[in-house]
Amino acid sequence: MTVKTEHGDFECRELTFKERRSLHRLEINILHKDGSVNLDKYYDVMEWIMRFAFEDAEKALGHLDDNQIDTVLSEIYSRYKNPSKKKN
Repeated sequence: MTVKTEHGDFECRELTFKERRSLHRLEINILHKDGSVNLDKYYDVMEWIMRFAFEDAEKALGHLDDNQIDTVLSEIYSRYKNPSKKKN
């Protein structure tokens, strides 16, 4: 799947049912009981996204700074959570 961002277009692996469930398991730990975000757990999710989406994350993202990488990973995460309904 191609994810288009302001930092370029990125080819990412498609999320399977099994992987979607693994991601969901990580997600449920992001929020504290009071509704605040556990940033360590959020970054665990972003690291999972990076390892899963790319065969070689350094090659795909190495030219970006850390803030840009976070933006790209957030966009990929959004695509995984809200996949396009149209078929390519």
